[in-house]
Amino acid sequence: MKRISPVTALLCLISFICTGDVWSQGDAPLLRFPATVSTIEGEELDLKKIARKHTLVVVTLKATWCPVCQAQLARIKSKLPEIKPCGVSFLVLAPGPKSQLRSIKKKIGFPYPFVEDVDLTIAKKLGLQLSEREIVPSIFILNSDLSVGWMQRGRNARYYGDSALIEKINCGNWI
Repeated sequence: MKRISPVTALLCLISFICTGDVWSQGDAPLLRFPATVSTIEGEELDLKKIARKHTLVVVTLKATWCPVCQAQLARIKSKLPEIKPCGVSFLVLAPGPKSQLRSIKKKIGFPYPFVEDVDLTIAKKLGLQLSEREIVPSIFILNSDLSVGWMQRGRNARYYGDSALIEKINCGNWI
């Protein structure tokens, strides 16, 4: 059996993460998001309540320095007038610090809550920890029981995953 080098394995993993992988749980164990989270403003959110009323979409930021992740939020923000009638609500999950997340939120003007994933606790639980301080860039939809119903892993400057999200939420064409 031919062995691959650690460098080749790493390049394969990076390629997988960066090119986009649409994931659905199927028979996999249910991955659940916490029922309550604190926003960067200190507000406690009852996510079960939100997920019962809306399609709850979580957008992760790889890190506060990630320009592609910030561009993703700007892309979504520009389409909010078209998305709003579809009953979709968003949550941004990112490694901190909170001060930098507040700056990103203000700069982009993204009107949905940001949650600092302290020590990547949530990312680890969902299998989205990329490194000690980074989350796999992704978009996912939470079911009403806060299990992950659908996930788009990976994002890059050529592929944001918008079309896959639109297909899943069945909300017209806002790409």
